[in-house]
Amino acid sequence: MYLDLRNKLADCLRRAGYRAISPFKVPIGWVDIAILRKRIGIDIFAGSYESCVERLTSYPFREIYVIGDCEGCISLEEFCKSFKIEIPSESFEELGNPSMQVKAIEDSLAYLYVVREIYEKDISYSPLKTSITDLKMLGFVTSSSKPKLNPEMFASLTHEGFAAAKKVVLRRIMKNKEELKRLAENPRNYIIALGISESLTVRNIYEKPEDYSLKSLLNFMKKFPLEEMRYTNEVHPKTLLCQFIVNSVFNDDAIELVGELGKMGLAFRLKSYTPYGYEMGEEYRVAREAVEAILKFGYAEIPRELVGEFLAITYPLTHSDIYPILNQAGQHLFKAEKEGFCRITGTKIMLEEKFAEYARVRLAMILEKIIGSLS
Repeated sequence: MYLDLRNKLADCLRRAGYRAISPFKVPIGWVDIAILRKRIGIDIFAGSYESCVERLTSYPFREIYVIGDCEGCISLEEFCKSFKIEIPSESFEELGNPSMQVKAIEDSLAYLYVVREIYEKDISYSPLKTSITDLKMLGFVTSSSKPKLNPEMFASLTHEGFAAAKKVVLRRIMKNKEELKRLAENPRNYIIALGISESLTVRNIYEKPEDYSLKSLLNFMKKFPLEEMRYTNEVHPKTLLCQFIVNSVFNDDAIELVGELGKMGLAFRLKSYTPYGYEMGEEYRVAREAVEAILKFGYAEIPRELVGEFLAITYPLTHSDIYPILNQAGQHLFKAEKEGFCRITGTKIMLEEKFAEYARVRLAMILEKIIGSLS
């Protein structure tokens, strides 16, 4: 499987003197290996060549390689010969069934790896309740607090605990790879995975529309709070669009997906707290490796035209200078101006009062087109 191969391949590259980072975060998900000084991106084919290429080209690599047995791929042997490294053998550590005590520790490590930290006054996860003392004695877990006065303690993994927990999570990915592949076959799950790839969290926020007809979507969008639309240049436009979809019409589907991942021990529901111990609500947190697997195994194309229109609607809600999106969204911005919903002067935009209503209608139409293309 790609997880074991990329680890060994990255080690071979490092021994050969390359500065290899694995995995490497790119604007659309992750790629298996990046050699930064030479700006080389490497991904291992595991089901979708289109996904490999899209993720690799979302970052400004000078060279990209897709390793595998597919059209457009480079074979492992040819890649290793080109980089003058040995061909790594593929294997993965298989463990027997652990004892009850070891299982509680492994479950707790995986839990803390996924949720990142837990408020110690409200530990609801049973394995962690029984093993947190042992984990601290082993040096895998530490407690810390941000407030100096009346500190509220949060438990998180140490460096050693993180390394041990990661092995547990990778074994779970291996154990459940066929089920993850099955989930990835649904293009809707690819969109959800990309939508949660930045935060690795899902909140159950909005009600689902009655159906996916344009009429139903228009009614749904009338209630959607546009102030939630926050464009950032740090996030890829396709990822932003998928975030919007997860937080709107696919929210129930996202909850269903993380529920499936939860059965594999790769997602957990928990209460979130401020550093001062005030409850903020419930959310689901997901293992990065599970999201990465779905993005690697599956793929869903969203036409560039729809991404551009999405930018033209959402970017002006929080930005007056439209220069950064003119190339991709210019035609949609000028169309909105022609119809009287905004005024453009140079690279500056001023929204008319009716722009919000226009935005809701156009977003509903974008959603209808995307959902229709997935059927």
